[in-house]
Formats: sequence, structure tokens, C-alpha cells
Amino acid sequence: MVTDKVIKMLMLLSVMLLSACDNQKTEFDAIRTKALQNPDPWQAWQQLNAEAEKACPEKQLLPSCSEKRKTDYRNLSVSLYRKALDQHSYAALTDLFMRDEPPAELKSRMPAFAAELITVADHSSGDRASAEILATAAHVLERGKWVQRDSVRAAAFFARAWLADDTQAPASLSRLYSEQHDEASALLWRLRCTGDCDSSQAPYDDSASLSPRQILRIQSLAHDRSIITVNGQASWEAK
Repeated sequence: MVTDKVIKMLMLLSVMLLSACDNQKTEFDAIRTKALQNPDPWQAWQQLNAEAEKACPEKQLLPSCSEKRKTDYRNLSVSLYRKALDQHSYAALTDLFMRDEPPAELKSRMPAFAAELITVADHSSGDRASAEILATAAHVLERGKWVQRDSVRAAAFFARAWLADDTQAPASLSRLYSEQHDEASALLWRLRCTGDCDSSQAPYDDSASLSPRQILRIQSLAHDRSIITVNGQASWEAK
């Protein structure tokens, strides 16, 4: 038999749950308004994710948000992310293509986004702020997942990224030329992989058929930032 005490407790719990739901809605509405008022959708997306994590922490033992509220946050997040991509945000495009997998809601548009990425990178100024977008375009072309694989264009973008001070570009170029069996150019970029560059990603085959004279010449060429590949250098071995 349900006692009056139990009934009162159930009623109190119902009131508390309703109050919590109202508070969640009020909090979400405030966060959404703030996000939509931000003229920079990428910055708004970052802020939203931080606010959502505080409001609905994933690792909390008891759920603090209803499934509906989580869906509201998710939908708003995807909307802001898509808006940032449509505005050709360097950071958003880089984030999208450096993920293991894109958001499910955007998967069907990935070929179009890939084409936009390459166009945006192609028209970038080449300054330091362009380094990540150039490297991202290079990785996409190298992998050929959402666009046709193009190692030549990938190398060109990696080289531009390097000129824009991307520290990992030499490792990527060394690997790329090594895969093409261009040992001379692979060594050129392996020599340029210094400082913060991850040399473990720039393999060089010590057994490659390069003479000591060739190696010395490549070491000399490595200091010239205008040299992108050893191939094409007129009579480079004889100099």
C-alpha cells in the first residue's frame, strides 16, 4: 500500500524534475542566443562545445541532461560547424579533414567540401596563417579519399606549407618522394626535417643508390629554399 509519505516524495521528485528541465531549457536558450549572436561561427562552435560539456558532462555518473537537450546541443553544434565550413573558415576546414571520420551529418557533402578546401588553399596568400590549410589540402590530395589522388599537387601544397613555416611539411614531403622512389628528393626533404619536425615520419633508405657526390650535392641544395625537388635541376649531379 502506498503511504502518504511515499506519495509526497513522488510529488516532490516530480516537481524537482520539472524544475531541472526548466533550468536546462533556460540555460540552453541562453547559450544558443549567445552562440547565434557571435559573428564568427567557428568561434561560436568552440564556445558552444565548452558550454555543452559543462551543462551535460559525459562522464558524470548520473545524467544531468535529458536526451532531448543533448539532441538540441548536437543540432546546434552541427549547424554552427556547417556554417563555418560554408564560410570557408580555415580552422573548420582543417578540423574537418584532419579527423579520422567526418560527422555523420556531413558525410554526403565531403567531396564538395574537399573541392572547396583545395580551392581555398590554392588561393591562400601563403603566409603563416595559411600553413595549416595548405598542409591539410596536401594531405587530402595525397590520400585521395574524397578527391582524386594527385601526388604532384600534394607535393606542391606541402612545399607551400613549408614556406609558410609548417614544421611537419618536410617529413611529409620526404615520405611522399620516398613512396615515388625519388630517393634524391626524399633525402632533400629529410635533411630539412629539423627542429620540431618529426624525423620518424621522414624515412630515408640508407641503401638508396646515391653516390657520395650526389649526397653532397643534395646537402648543398637543401639550404636553398627555392629548390622543391632535385629532379629537374639541370645536370645537378655534375655541379
